[in-house]
Amino acid sequence: MIHDVIVVGSGPGGAVAATTLTQQGKSVLLVDRQTFPRDKVCGDGLPIHVMLMLREMGIDIERDGLEYQRVTGLTIEAPSGKALSTEEITDDAFSMTSPRLSFDNVLHQHAIKSGAQFEVMNVIKPLIDDKSKRVIGVIERRGKEQIEHEAKMVIAADGATSALARAMHGRTADPQAIAVSIRAYAYLKKPMPSCVYFYFTRDLLPGYAWIFPTAGNRCNIGVYLHNQDYKSRGADLEALLDEFSARMQREFPHEIDTPTRQTWSLPLYADRHSRSAPGLLFVGDAGGFVNALTGGGIYPAMMTGQAAGKIAAKILAGETSEAEYDVAWQRDVSGSLGRARLMQKHILSSAKIFNSVFALANLPILRGPMLRVMSGEHY
Repeated sequence: MIHDVIVVGSGPGGAVAATTLTQQGKSVLLVDRQTFPRDKVCGDGLPIHVMLMLREMGIDIERDGLEYQRVTGLTIEAPSGKALSTEEITDDAFSMTSPRLSFDNVLHQHAIKSGAQFEVMNVIKPLIDDKSKRVIGVIERRGKEQIEHEAKMVIAADGATSALARAMHGRTADPQAIAVSIRAYAYLKKPMPSCVYFYFTRDLLPGYAWIFPTAGNRCNIGVYLHNQDYKSRGADLEALLDEFSARMQREFPHEIDTPTRQTWSLPLYADRHSRSAPGLLFVGDAGGFVNALTGGGIYPAMMTGQAAGKIAAKILAGETSEAEYDVAWQRDVSGSLGRARLMQKHILSSAKIFNSVFALANLPILRGPMLRVMSGEHY
């Protein structure tokens, strides 16, 4: 069977793309290397825009059994030790944290309920027509065999180590645009406020550390560093996490669940180069849609997944070309990701500059925009 679209990767970007397409009557083969539910190491933060998009897709977090913790506040501490805090005052929708084991599964199951066919598949490269050079499907590795699967379009949502991106571009991201993180879940010894805490300490700039509560009387605690800084310092991520954990014990006493301590890399947004090829659209981490300041990628993945789904449907109808996808993501996400990149590069690289700019954020006209950029649109 030749499907309308094969979506490779059933994380947030791929699942949203698949749902968007099936809701428009398209036949979708959704593939992933793993069955669901499956865990995905992540910071787990979901800004309010995520809930709004879930509702737009027809997902009810209570009915569909999402495991989550509501976020009611945000605190950002500068290297100077000064902090800015805000409350999220809304009843209809809210920011939250949710383990990816639960969040990704809810999106994945919704895509299947919407009509997507799912298969576990190890996709190793795109299937390309020799004459037109258009992507016309994917090639799966199954044991020693390579099996071709044809489709009219392909959406690549196969993450930071995207096999499709490597096949098309030779690499998934510029080495200068890579970050690394470590996170762990920890058991709280006493309840903590439902607030996200970001600590931009002098020794971590332009990275930061975080801690916030998550479901099940636990918290998510972690450290985020840019790859070039991590390598030049010879830093030990586990030691940095232990140091931060020790610092937090007085205010937020906790015990780290050692098996959950994991590291991962993030392909950061760096420029506005095309994220499409004939017959192929890249979304989420596979397209490098990760906030360079915070390392957040869930909401950009969902946004680009939705855009890719809508535009793929139009391409199939002969109404547009892949070029419209580049217009769409540049309109929808490049502004916020570009601002975060500039701030990370020119402000967070210096504690002195950061402290000076942070002090100005007390001005009412700057407070909101500053908090939005620094928190990855959580506020």
